[in-house]
Amino acid sequence: MRTLLLVFIFITHSNAIPIPNGQIGNAEVDCQENKIEIVFATEEDFLGRVLVLGHADNPKCRSEERGGRTTSISIPLDECGSVKTRSIDPPGLFISTKVMLSFHSQFVTKVDRGYDIQCFYMQAEKTVTYPLMVSMNPVEPFSVVAEMPRCRYEVIDPHKKEPIEVATVGQQLLHTWICESSSPELWCMRVHSCFVEDDNDVRVTVLSDDGCAIDRYLLDNLEYGPGNLRAQKEAHAFKFAEDVVVNFQCSIRLDIRTEDECEVPTCPDISGKRRRRSDDEDERSKIIEKRKKEEERGLTVDVRAGTMQVLELGRDFSVVGSSLRRECYSLELIVWPLAVLTAITLLLSIALLRLMGRK
Repeated sequence: MRTLLLVFIFITHSNAIPIPNGQIGNAEVDCQENKIEIVFATEEDFLGRVLVLGHADNPKCRSEERGGRTTSISIPLDECGSVKTRSIDPPGLFISTKVMLSFHSQFVTKVDRGYDIQCFYMQAEKTVTYPLMVSMNPVEPFSVVAEMPRCRYEVIDPHKKEPIEVATVGQQLLHTWICESSSPELWCMRVHSCFVEDDNDVRVTVLSDDGCAIDRYLLDNLEYGPGNLRAQKEAHAFKFAEDVVVNFQCSIRLDIRTEDECEVPTCPDISGKRRRRSDDEDERSKIIEKRKKEEERGLTVDVRAGTMQVLELGRDFSVVGSSLRRECYSLELIVWPLAVLTAITLLLSIALLRLMGRK
């Protein structure tokens, strides 16, 4: 069985303060019969960990070999979510896995590297006429460094294209999610798990874990494009009953693009039409099954829009307060003279009754 090795670096993280360490050269990969051995050389003593993406909790799928200028990991072919793809021409088997070299024992840092590793196991010929030994020249690894997309979430004025800090209930808004990358064709994005909260930590979910709308009057299903790393949806401003502050936060899933087009969420109709319960359950089960298949790949980042204050039309509390003060002041001008006049009248009536009694 001949082995052809292809190694592609696919992620460089930039979400944290860099650690004073880094990788030297490329990873050394040895595609063996039952496992894949990967060795990394580092600038300083390695104090982090090496793991298979999506399987960090499995001890067989991670390595914490520390203290030296090299570290390695051994990945069993029948575990850790390795993807096997049969090849007809040439006949053989591709085995793929994604490995992260993390220089911190717990967190993702700027100097971390991710590798998408493919080993090709060529099918051996079963019929030969005479012994023949063929030695293949080693294939040089081909490496491409791709920066991790930087994502943001903004609520803007759809006409001015500027972020909105103060709005009124019912005002038209445009929710936008944008990820920027030096290699945009490499990635697919999906917005999901959006919620809105106030200053008192009261939280309401407006977009489900599947990326579908929950209440179309708050935020309807999103529109994706143009491009693979952009989504948007127009909505109307709303607020909590007792608070004017509104905060929006969402999660964005980033996946390595594997098909011609990026898939977008297929959401049920929530326009008020009743659906059969069996249809809802079937669709839900398909979504859950699809999400399970995606768990082993991709990354998720949380993005928060700028804080926005939403006011109600027709409420000016300063005017209401001054009006009340003027009204109270006017009542005082009326009540006091009436009280004095009533007291004088009462005294005169008593005096008059006494005089009439003496007579």
